[in-house]
Amino acid sequence: MSSTRRSTRQSAAPAPKYADSSPSFSDSDAPKRNDKKAAARRKRVREPDADVEKEDGSPPPKKAATPAAKSKAKSKAKPKPAATTKPTAAPALTASPTNRDAAGNQDVYWLFKAEPTQRYENGQKAGEAFSIDDLQACTKPEPWTGVRNPQATSIMKEMRAGDLGFFYHSNAKPSGVVGILRVVQEAKVDETAFDKGDAYFDPKSTREKPRWWCVGVEFVKRFEGVVDLGKIKGFAGKGGPLEGMQLVRNSRLSVSRVTRGEWEFILGLAEGKEGVEGDGEDTKGEDGDDNAEQDDDGAK
Repeated sequence: MSSTRRSTRQSAAPAPKYADSSPSFSDSDAPKRNDKKAAARRKRVREPDADVEKEDGSPPPKKAATPAAKSKAKSKAKPKPAATTKPTAAPALTASPTNRDAAGNQDVYWLFKAEPTQRYENGQKAGEAFSIDDLQACTKPEPWTGVRNPQATSIMKEMRAGDLGFFYHSNAKPSGVVGILRVVQEAKVDETAFDKGDAYFDPKSTREKPRWWCVGVEFVKRFEGVVDLGKIKGFAGKGGPLEGMQLVRNSRLSVSRVTRGEWEFILGLAEGKEGVEGDGEDTKGEDGDDNAEQDDDGAK
């Protein structure tokens, strides 16, 4: 990522310890008209001259309705069948202003994707690699910069200080949830959008009208293993505990929402607990390879 991100890491410093009070975790121009067609249209407009009023002011004679016309009129009078209304989709999960319930528990959790190894496109570096180990080495809050998707940006604006989220290794072998982070700074302007030397520079984003935002996060915990995408999809079938999870429904987002039930279930998987529904079988990603995926918003 940017030089700012690299400056927050130290390889030798031990990971800070954090107390977690969350009940869920204890640690142009118009087209030209065809002249012939236009002339034909003008001609058709002038054809009903027989129906205009005569010069003496008397109305034109009424035309007698033919049997065919009467039959046509009757057919037009048939009542139309009632229109059927399509069922509306369930609204997307959004956080409350505080993202806390009456008891102070976090309502909505989060998932942050980052690529732990450097990716290249057409021989050029695509973004910057950033792993959970890099986050653990940070000595101050790490700005989650580089998100260039409006939906993902809106999701970050819902986050509140103290919120917990999953750290997810994307485009890895295997891809999956590897640990937990905490939001410590709420949404602020993403400075990398103004830096012409940064991989995420956006000339359309100005300080007067910024387009992109980021939050500051810190390391909480790394899991012993990876809750890989194949296992998550294995529990995301119809009726499964992860059915409808945003990670599966919209895998191109680098930042997504996680319900409380999904959060607790994935924590269980990280601790080695297996659910009843689904068996965690590997599934194919969008590109045909096991766990294949590709974020489209240019995030970490």
